[in-house]
Amino acid sequence: MPHLGAKVCLLRCSLLSSLLLLLLLRIHETEQNSYCQQIITERHLAELEELADTQMQHPGRVSFKFIDKMQLNDSVCYVKAAFPLMGRILERTEFKENSSNARKMQTVRRMYNSIDENVDPCIREEDDEERTLSQMCFKEFTTSPYEMLVLVKDFFQDIKRLLQNQETFEKDCSRVYRRACPGPRKAGSSPEQRRKEPPVREGRQEPLIYITVASVVAVLLATGGLLFYKYKSRVLERPLEDGGCDPEEPERRALQGARECSELETQDL
Repeated sequence: MPHLGAKVCLLRCSLLSSLLLLLLLRIHETEQNSYCQQIITERHLAELEELADTQMQHPGRVSFKFIDKMQLNDSVCYVKAAFPLMGRILERTEFKENSSNARKMQTVRRMYNSIDENVDPCIREEDDEERTLSQMCFKEFTTSPYEMLVLVKDFFQDIKRLLQNQETFEKDCSRVYRRACPGPRKAGSSPEQRRKEPPVREGRQEPLIYITVASVVAVLLATGGLLFYKYKSRVLERPLEDGGCDPEEPERRALQGARECSELETQDL
């Protein structure tokens, strides 16, 4: 009986410890969610909208790397993949020093940094596999400053909505990245490679082109040689046809004249 009482006490202590641990984890999770939900405020979104409005008439263009939200078709993975790129965009976006726009942008940068300042970041960092795969989803955008700032505002609005829904961003997005951003394929499988295929095919045809040109040149040379030979033969035959004379005729005439002279001299004697 004493042994049974000790086992029951040990079981009760284990259950109480487990319940206490679960309670502490729940409290921590609740505090974490509450902290993350309060980082992005309506004021931040309003300031981003005001920043965009001030750039509405700006004629310039800006280029930056980001993620195509429609391509991924997954809000959580979109935020995880695009979050590091958003930091680069905020760093590069500058306004006149001490201007109201510069102060608003500084407030947005602090808000962005606060998302990762907690012991447990509000957006879980990608592991090595996710980071490698998500890089295949990077896309070069070229837009007006207004459109870029609207994209920034919409991005933080997405984060705010997900955090309010108590999203923990623990999802493994490797499969999503593989599906939406397949990366390099075999020749002819991607638009970039398809655009590069015509030069490759032309390069493969170059030896055939050289052989064809050489063959044509050889045929032309042979034909020209044959025509030249026929022309020369006709030129050599033309005097015989025109004069009716044999090339050896002068020699025969000389010999005949010599004979006639000898005969005359004989007769005179």
